[in-house]
Amino acid sequence: MTQRVYLAGPFFSEAQNERLNQAKKLLEQNPTIGYIYEPREHQQTEIVNKYGGELATAMHEREWQDATYRADVQAINQADVIVATFDFDTESGNTRPDEGTIFEIGYGVALNKPVVILQHQIDDEPLNLMLAGSYTAYFWGTEDIQSIKDYDFINLPIHNTDKEVF
Repeated sequence: MTQRVYLAGPFFSEAQNERLNQAKKLLEQNPTIGYIYEPREHQQTEIVNKYGGELATAMHEREWQDATYRADVQAINQADVIVATFDFDTESGNTRPDEGTIFEIGYGVALNKPVVILQHQIDDEPLNLMLAGSYTAYFWGTEDIQSIKDYDFINLPIHNTDKEVF
């Protein structure tokens, strides 16, 4: 038996894409995972091509937005577990978490799906109470995240963080 994972996370910068790549590579090594759905790999190519082949252009079109939203929600519905890279665009000075990722976490929780959060950056920022209450496992820092390749996604043991909660 293996699990279907929905890998949430922002992919708006090169650094964010690198962190998603690292997470996916670790998840692919995990024998308890059978399938990984990653939204950045499902960008509605036919619709993008219809608008000149540029994702940045297609993203402003309602057709692309509706198709992407439906596809991602369907994938969350079909997933056994949500793995979310709780990421910021700190390289550009943005310390706010990605709203799309927060939605994906919340939607997964509403469906009673376990949530595993990965935060690459070590920081002094406290964790919001609602996020702290939503996760099954929270891996904090690059070293801690390495252990997801051996994490049991079938039994999903609690893995807490020592981040302050507010």
